[in-house]
Amino acid sequence: MFSNGKKTIGVFAENTNSEFQNRLCRGICAKAREEGYNVAVFSSFGNYGQNDRFYRGDRKLYDLPEYEGFDGIILALDTMEDPESRKAVLTQVRSRCSCPVVSIREIISGANNLLVDNTSCMEGIIRHFIEEHGFTRLCFMTGPADHWDAQERLKCFRREMDQHELPVEDHQVFYGDFWKNKGKEACDWFLEMEERPQAIICANDYMALAVASELIGRGIRVPEDICVSGYDGFQDTLNFTPSMTTMTVPFEKMGEKAVEIIKEKQDDPANVENYYFEAEVIRRESCGCIRTNQEEIILTRREWHEQIKENQNRELQFCYMSIQLGECTSIEAMAEQLAYFVYDVENFDKYCLCLCDHLEEKSEFLSYSDTMELRVFVDEKKGGRIPLRTSFKREELLPEGVIGKEPQIWYFSPVHFEDYSYGYEAFRFKETGSTGKLYLWWNINVGNKIRDILNHIKMQRLIVELENLYDRDALTGLYNRHGMKKHGDLAIQAAAEREQSLFVASLDLDDMKYINDSFGHIEGDFALKTIAQLVCEVCPESAIAVRSGGDEFIIIARNIPEARAESLLPTIFIKLDTFNKNGQKPYEIHASAGYVNRVPMPDESIERFIKESDAKMYENKVENKTRRGQAVR
Repeated sequence: MFSNGKKTIGVFAENTNSEFQNRLCRGICAKAREEGYNVAVFSSFGNYGQNDRFYRGDRKLYDLPEYEGFDGIILALDTMEDPESRKAVLTQVRSRCSCPVVSIREIISGANNLLVDNTSCMEGIIRHFIEEHGFTRLCFMTGPADHWDAQERLKCFRREMDQHELPVEDHQVFYGDFWKNKGKEACDWFLEMEERPQAIICANDYMALAVASELIGRGIRVPEDICVSGYDGFQDTLNFTPSMTTMTVPFEKMGEKAVEIIKEKQDDPANVENYYFEAEVIRRESCGCIRTNQEEIILTRREWHEQIKENQNRELQFCYMSIQLGECTSIEAMAEQLAYFVYDVENFDKYCLCLCDHLEEKSEFLSYSDTMELRVFVDEKKGGRIPLRTSFKREELLPEGVIGKEPQIWYFSPVHFEDYSYGYEAFRFKETGSTGKLYLWWNINVGNKIRDILNHIKMQRLIVELENLYDRDALTGLYNRHGMKKHGDLAIQAAAEREQSLFVASLDLDDMKYINDSFGHIEGDFALKTIAQLVCEVCPESAIAVRSGGDEFIIIARNIPEARAESLLPTIFIKLDTFNKNGQKPYEIHASAGYVNRVPMPDESIERFIKESDAKMYENKVENKTRRGQAVR
C-alpha cells in the first residue's frame, strides 16, 4: 500500500482526539513501529453537529483505502456514532479483506476481539462502595439499552447487589448515553428516591463527570453528600475537582496486543479468539478515599492548565487562518496559508493535502477519484512548504516521494463540504506518544475554503459566459454589435497610437429574403453560418469578426499589408463559388463586400471606417446584381 515495501495495518476509528481512541492509537503505533509495520489510521469526526449531509461526506473516508492491500485491520467500531458507518466499514472488511482482523471492545464474528470483561468489570468499584464504605443505597448509570457493553455492566451491578442482598429499585438504574449529555436527567431520576443515594456508579467516565458536575451545580457536595465513580480511567478524571474515582482500562496495552495478534496470525487469519482485559479500581477524591498520589494530581492539573493555554492559542491561530484563507481565490494560494499555519498543529511532522483529480474543473465529487493529486506537502524538518503537484493512484494513499523507508504512521481525515468529497488530509506526527491530534475546526476551515474557491471559479466562468452572451451572436458565435463597439474602439485607438493601418470590411449576404421565403429560415440560418465560417477561415487570428445585423458582417483587423487586404475578400468569394459548384444546397450563397485599409486619424471613430466600407460594399452589391440581372434593392 505505502511504497516502502513494509506491511500495513489499517485502523478505523471515529474522532481520534478522544482519549480512548488516542490511547489505543498510541499502543498500536508504538508496537507497529517496533515490529516494522506501517499504520494508516482513518479517522472521521462524527456527527456531533447533527447534520446528515455533513456526516455523509465525513464518513466517505471509509471508502478511501484499498482494503485488499492491508496486512491487518484494527476496528474500533463502537467509536462510530452512526450505525451506517459501522455497517459500511464492516461490509468493506468482510467482503474485501483476507488479513487478520482485530475488534476493540466489541464482539464481531470472524474477528479477534479484545474486550474488557464486562461481566466482572464493575465488581471492584461496586464492592469498594459496599464493603469498604458500607454503603447500601447505590445507583447505577449505564449506557444505551441497545449497547452490549452497557447491558453487561448493568448485569454486573445487579449481580453484585444481589450477592450482597441489596435491593435494586427502578430509580436506582438510569440508561445514559456514554457521553455527557444526560447528567441532568440522571440526577433528576436518582434524586426522586425516598432516600438520597449514597453513591452513583457510572458505566464510564464521561457520564460520571457529567453527574458530578450536575450535583455540584445543585449544591450537593461530592463526596460528602453523594459519592460518584466512573469507568475507563480517562485523563479528565484527574483534572476534575474532586478527582474522580474510576477504574482504569489498559487501552494502550489493547493497541499493543492488537498488533501482536496481527503479526502472529498473518498466515492463519481465520483462526480467531477473544481476549479479555481486566480493569483496576483507582480510588480518588470523589469517593472520599483520596488514595491517589497528590503529586500526580498536581502535575496532571499543571499539564492540563498548560494544555488549555496551548489550545486557546491554537484556536486563535486557526481563527487567523480562517481570516487569511478568506483572501484566497485558488488552491495554490490556500496551500501557502496551510503551509504557514500547519505549524500550530501539535507534534506535526509532515502534512499532505490530497485532492481529487482536476478538482477545479469537475468541482463536485460524490466519492474519491481513482487518481488523486498531492496539492500541499509540508515537511517540518525542511522548514517550509515543498512546492509539489503530483498525481498518484488512490490505492497508494500517498505518492512515493513523501514516503520514507522507515515504518510509516499516517492519520487520514476527510476533506469535504457536506456530502461532496474533495479529498483528504494526511498527518504524520513526530512521536507515537502524542499522535492523533486532528482538529475539527482546522479540517472544516479547509473543506469550506475549497468550497469557496470552487464557487469562485464557477462564478468567474459564468461571468465569462455572460460576457460572451452579451458580446457574441448566438447563431454564428461571432461578435455582435455590442462586442464590435467594445473591441472595435480598442482596435482603432491602438492603430492610431501606433500609426498602423486599420482594415475594416463590410460584407452582406445577397438574396437572404429569397432563401428564407423559398427554403425556410433554417436554410437562411445555414447560409449565415456558412458566411461566418468562411470569414473565420480567411481572417487573421487577431481579427475581429462581427455579425452586425441580420445578414451583415464586419471584419476589423490591424496592421494588414495592402496585398493581404486586397486578397482577403476575394478569397471568401472563391470559397463561396466552390461551395455553390458542389451543389450541396438547392440555392447558391452569394455575398457583396467592400473594405477600407488605412491609418486612422487621431480621434477618428470606428463608425467612420464602417461607413466607408459600407459604401464600397454597396457599390459591389450593385455590380453583382447587374451581373446577375437582378433588381437592386
